[in-house]
Amino acid sequence: MAERDKIWEVLGKSVKWEDVVRHAPKIVEAARVLYESRQRQSRPATSGGSAGPDSTSDLKTRLADLEAQVSSLQDNEGQQAALVSDIARQLNALTGSVDALASRVQMLLWLAAGGLVAGLAALVLALVR
Repeated sequence: MAERDKIWEVLGKSVKWEDVVRHAPKIVEAARVLYESRQRQSRPATSGGSAGPDSTSDLKTRLADLEAQVSSLQDNEGQQAALVSDIARQLNALTGSVDALASRVQMLLWLAAGGLVAGLAALVLALVR
């Protein structure tokens, strides 16, 4: 039991959990793709049947599978392109918002500086009287 606790303690210290959490969606997507590719690879081996590996029906089935995979990859690429363009739009909007906030902060700084000067002038006048 103490060894198990020691292993978790070492894992807690050596693994950068912030990076793991930050990259979790990528890890899940890669695991899903790997799982699906393993499923596709194991499917033809189990559906062998009595015909030889060079039979026409087997080749047609493999060709249909490959066409389906290409179609799936094209759909995925289209979704990724849409996602990238959406991210670009959001980034553009965020940049505009940051620019607007920067100009407001600059205006507030100038107003604060003016208020400080007016306050110091009032203090000097009050001390002189």
